[in-house]
Amino acid sequence: MKKYFTFIILLTSSMAVFSQSQSDFNYSIGIKLLTVEEYPKLLNEVRNGSTLYNSGFNGIIAKVNDNQISYRFQISNLKKDGYSFKNECENCEVITGNYKSFDLKIGFERSLIYSKLQPFYGIDLGFKRVNFEGESHDANNDSFLYKANIDKNGGLVYPFLGLKYNVISAVTISAEAGIDFLYTHDKEVKSSKTNAPTSVNNFNRWQFNNKPLGLLSLQFNFGKF
Repeated sequence: MKKYFTFIILLTSSMAVFSQSQSDFNYSIGIKLLTVEEYPKLLNEVRNGSTLYNSGFNGIIAKVNDNQISYRFQISNLKKDGYSFKNECENCEVITGNYKSFDLKIGFERSLIYSKLQPFYGIDLGFKRVNFEGESHDANNDSFLYKANIDKNGGLVYPFLGLKYNVISAVTISAEAGIDFLYTHDKEVKSSKTNAPTSVNNFNRWQFNNKPLGLLSLQFNFGKF
């Protein structure tokens, strides 16, 4: 009987240890390992289906954990040289240049169960800034058409679903997918080779961008309750 009770105590203790999760800690901080997403459309960009791009190690995420709810803040900065897209039509223009993006988000996530492997859902609100500088060339003969300078600034709503795994109590791997709903103010400047402006357009635009892997992160948990 004594051995039986000892076994039960050991088993209960082991289950408690292995059921520890991010919810047992006050704070978490992590790095973005990988993102796979669509970029916002520029000018009159033409796309055949979904065009996905990946990037990594370009942001951080911080959380304040309150039981199964985490309040989160994340910042990311992306730069992609040689970004190219078709404009107006399939055989009209090809524009190539340097794409830069800055994201700032704040929101929450809620775990559905309390275990090492936790599905979760949530929503972020944020700000997005995009800048692109490049040149447009004729798609048929590669002749120069104009220089393009594009600025996009606006707000976003990002609902998401995810799954996180607590490797050990202090380390969590988290993956999520979602959609960015964007409302931006766009400024598009076209200019000649000598940088003399030939057209300037300002307008507001709604967009949404798929993020099949909105965030893969490695998070470190600290500050026990």
